[in-house]
Amino acid sequence: MNESIYEIREIKTRYIDNQTSKKLNKIINNLKLKNKFILIIIIFLLLFLLLLFYKYKKLNSEIRINCESYNQLNLSKEIIKIYSNIYNAAKNEINKIPYNLPNYIKNNYNFIEKKGVGICCIGKNENLYAKEYVEYYLKLGIKKIIIYDNNDINGEKFEDILEKYIKNNFVEIINIRGFQSVQLPVYNLCYKTFSNQFDFISFLDFDEFITIQNNMNINEYIYDFKFHKCETILLNWVMYGDNDLEKYDNRSMIERFIKPHNKYNRGKSIVRTGISNLIIISTIVIGVNTKYFCNSNGIRLFPNTYFDFQAPNNSEAFIKHFYTKTSEEFCFKIKRGDAHFHKEQSDYINVRESRIKLFFGFNKITTEKINIIEKCSGINLNKYRYKIK
Repeated sequence: MNESIYEIREIKTRYIDNQTSKKLNKIINNLKLKNKFILIIIIFLLLFLLLLFYKYKKLNSEIRINCESYNQLNLSKEIIKIYSNIYNAAKNEINKIPYNLPNYIKNNYNFIEKKGVGICCIGKNENLYAKEYVEYYLKLGIKKIIIYDNNDINGEKFEDILEKYIKNNFVEIINIRGFQSVQLPVYNLCYKTFSNQFDFISFLDFDEFITIQNNMNINEYIYDFKFHKCETILLNWVMYGDNDLEKYDNRSMIERFIKPHNKYNRGKSIVRTGISNLIIISTIVIGVNTKYFCNSNGIRLFPNTYFDFQAPNNSEAFIKHFYTKTSEEFCFKIKRGDAHFHKEQSDYINVRESRIKLFFGFNKITTEKINIIEKCSGINLNKYRYKIK
C-alpha cells in the first residue's frame, strides 16, 4: 500500500514538474521573441537617427556653401566697387557686374592700374639719332627712357640735345662715361633699379623701333589680356639696309630707310618687372628665371622656337632695326667700338668682321661703299671687291 502511495506521489510530482517546465519554457520563448522584437526596433531607431544626422549634415553643408558663395559674391562686388570709385566709374560699372565674374575681369583687364613701360638703353656717339628715338617712343606711349651715357670722357653729351625731355622727366641720363664692356651689367642694374617704376622694361638700342600694327600705342598693346601670363614678350627684328644711300643726311632713319630686308629672325624682348632673381645673360633673349615666353601675338613659346621668324603682316608687333644705315654711318659704328667688348679684345675684332659681313649681306656691294668704309675705318676690304657685280 505504501509503495503504491509513493508511486502515485512520484507520478504526481513528475507531472507537476513537467507542467512547470513547459510553462517556464513557454515564458522563456516569449521573452526571446520580445527581445528580438525590441532589438529590431532599436536597430530601426538607430538607422533612423543616422539618416536624420546625414540629412542634417547635408543641409548644413548646403547652407554653408550658399552662405560662402553669397559672401564671396558680395566681396567681389565690393572689390570692383573700390576700383570703380578709384577710376570715377562706380555708378556705371557696378550696375553692369555679371554673375560670371572671371569673364568680367577678363573683359575689363584695362581697368587695372598700370605703371607703364620703360626703356633702358646704353648709348655712345648717338646724338645724331637720340632725338628721333626719344620723340618716337614718347608718341608710342613709353612712360620713361633711361639712357646710360657710355660716351668717351670728353665726348658728346646727350644733355645737349635732350634737355627738354630731361626736364619733363621723360628721359633720365645716368653717367657711365669712359667704361668699356658694360652692356649686360648695365641691363641687370637697370632692371633691378627701375623695376618698381614700371610693369615692363624693354632693352633697346638707338636703331631699334618697336612697331605695332593698327596704330596702337604701347599700352593698348602690352596690356591686352592675352599677355597677362607672359613674363617675356619676344619681338622679331625686321632688318633694314642702306636703301642704296651712301652718306648721312639730316632726315630721320624712318624716312631714309623704307625697304626692309626681312632675312633675320632674331629680335629683342619686353620683360615684365618683379621677376625674382632675374639675371640678364643676353641682349636678345632676356633673362634666366623667366619661365613664360610669348611671341608678339601672345602665343607661348618654348626654347627651340623663341625666335621663329614672323613676317610683319603676321605679327602684331615687331622691331624695325636700322642696323647698317649708310656706308658712312656704318663705318662710324664699327669705329666707336661695342658696349659688349673691349676694342682690344679678339672677340671684338671677330664681331667687327661679322658686322662688316652682315653689312654687305644686307646691302648691294659697290666700289663706292667699299671705298667709304675702308677710308673711314682703315680696314682692308679687298675680299669683297671680287663680289661686285
